[in-house]
Amino acid sequence: MGLPTRLFHWLLAFGFLTAFGSAKWVGDDSPVFSVHMLLGLVIGPMVAIRILWGFAGSQYARFRSFLFGPGEVLAYLQGTLTSKGKRYTGYNPGLSYAIYAMLLLLLGIVLTGLLRRGGNKVFEELRELLVTAMIIVVAVHVLGVVAHIVTHWENIVRSMLDGTKEGTAEDGIRSSHSVVGFVFLLLVMLWAGGLFRSFDPSSRQTVLPIVGVTVGLGEDEEQEDDEHHGEDD
Repeated sequence: MGLPTRLFHWLLAFGFLTAFGSAKWVGDDSPVFSVHMLLGLVIGPMVAIRILWGFAGSQYARFRSFLFGPGEVLAYLQGTLTSKGKRYTGYNPGLSYAIYAMLLLLLGIVLTGLLRRGGNKVFEELRELLVTAMIIVVAVHVLGVVAHIVTHWENIVRSMLDGTKEGTAEDGIRSSHSVVGFVFLLLVMLWAGGLFRSFDPSSRQTVLPIVGVTVGLGEDEEQEDDEHHGEDD
């Protein structure tokens, strides 16, 4: 795998787990919840870049390289159970569906997270469903990786660290796109740094870098006041 894909994988894993943990153990009114929202604003553009890379990236990063039908997925799963399945230099059929699901779910989580700020219960409930689905997909993904390692004796976790994998020279990619990877990392760092640097704890607002749009994090003050009035009544 090329460097951009591997960086995206690990940055996304760190960002999502941190965002999930910061939201799981604190309430919306906690200052820590702002970290959750800020990470969401970082993850959103990352997913958008990954989607673009899925069309213009290296061989195995492109979506067309891991478009598999249901029959191929079933054959892969059967092969995994018998340890006689076909090996794939790029993403295998089981992993491919997890990737598509996670990208779509993450986009939905970020969008509904922004839209729920007005107190819209529909978006809030939809977001909870998407987060639950994401956790399930991640769990299945991890179990699938473990099953693949055990049955095929192939350390695919290592390949996501160093970019190497067993195969012929013809199967290898021409370049790891290290320059693109470092540019991607730099953009993520600058974007995240701008969001955290412009964050105002008192108003719980930040400014989107480049575009200069102010975004509120957490619940609206009007919504909080309405909830407090409801409790007083």
